[in-house]
Amino acid sequence: MTYQDQCKATVISHKPQKKYIINLTYKGKEYLTDIYSKNGMLKSAIEGWVNPLSGLYPVDFNRDSTYELEGYQRIAGRYNADSIGFVQTVVKWNGQIFNLDRQNVVISGGEI
Repeated sequence: MTYQDQCKATVISHKPQKKYIINLTYKGKEYLTDIYSKNGMLKSAIEGWVNPLSGLYPVDFNRDSTYELEGYQRIAGRYNADSIGFVQTVVKWNGQIFNLDRQNVVISGGEI
């Protein structure tokens, strides 16, 4: 995970090969003021990371008695407690191996 100018962060997934862009404005003015100048430029380069798998849950999304596995990895910002969101990955069993079904990046809502 890499912070970008204009209050954004980029998360790169290698499988599948996707780039996710997170709008960080939900984190609030105080958070953003520490990281960005008034014109939206980073004050200094910041690298976050994606934690290893932190949760794996069986879910029958299609109600067909075949359970998929839904995994979560937390996206950390400047330090581990600085949660940016989660990578959510779903894999399906094809009878021999698990195959990637879908992947999303999810964030928590901010105050209005």
